[in-house]
Amino acid sequence: MVARRISRSQLLGYLHKLSREEALPEPKLYQAADQFALDIDQLLANATRLHVRRDMVRYLGVNKDLLAKWQRIAEERHEVPRIDQSSLGNSHGARVSGAMVTVRSARQPHPQVVMVNDQGEISAPLGSTPAARLVIVENLENFLSLDGTLSLLPACGLSPTWQDADILYGSGNSITNILLTPFFQQYQEIGCLFDPDPGGIRMCDTLYQRGDLPPLYFLAPADLRERLSASRRELTMKQRQQLATHIRRSPPCAHVAGLIRTMGKHLEQETYLLPLSAKEAAR
Repeated sequence: MVARRISRSQLLGYLHKLSREEALPEPKLYQAADQFALDIDQLLANATRLHVRRDMVRYLGVNKDLLAKWQRIAEERHEVPRIDQSSLGNSHGARVSGAMVTVRSARQPHPQVVMVNDQGEISAPLGSTPAARLVIVENLENFLSLDGTLSLLPACGLSPTWQDADILYGSGNSITNILLTPFFQQYQEIGCLFDPDPGGIRMCDTLYQRGDLPPLYFLAPADLRERLSASRRELTMKQRQQLATHIRRSPPCAHVAGLIRTMGKHLEQETYLLPLSAKEAAR
């Protein structure tokens, strides 16, 4: 069983007990020190340990200077939560202060970096303007192959106007970061060119459930059934159950999720860049 994480307030409580030489739970003290990257052996090097009961102990004669330093570190607050938590050895205890995406298009083929801070302010390269439509690609190979990805869009049922869309590289689940909402809201429509697999469906579902984004479409070529049929990647029972949930609650995911579930197979989107006739394209 994984031990529950120690909070900052708990850590401070243990340090105050040490300073007053009061009884405290020894396993929790050691867990806190390990979690926040503090050298407990150095602190207790010359202290006397007195067992009270069960896991409760008292320490007499701890290093007062080091203890005071620990208390200052634990009490210090930074305006950026991620930095604040990192100072305590818990960098994943808070999200970063902003989000960053990489975008390119036929009119701006060189990748452009766009940042959004936690206040919803968008910082884009000077002179760049968002297109009317956005296509999010999940895999880097599709982002790098701009011409190949754009040539896929008609096969996904999109009109020629989508050839002017911005193409965004959505690395894994980072694309579902809620901080990116103001960036997405700049567009009239969003196409999700995600892997036709449970992970890609889940990402689209997460975006759809947010409820404050432009219309979403899960993009897939018209020959997806044939591509799935040639795939060697099979679904597990758990994945089938997860897909059933997404089908019920997310209309943009329903068609592709249903097809994956019916076929019992899935793919990665890089295979779209290969002709189906190659037979190995979907494998």
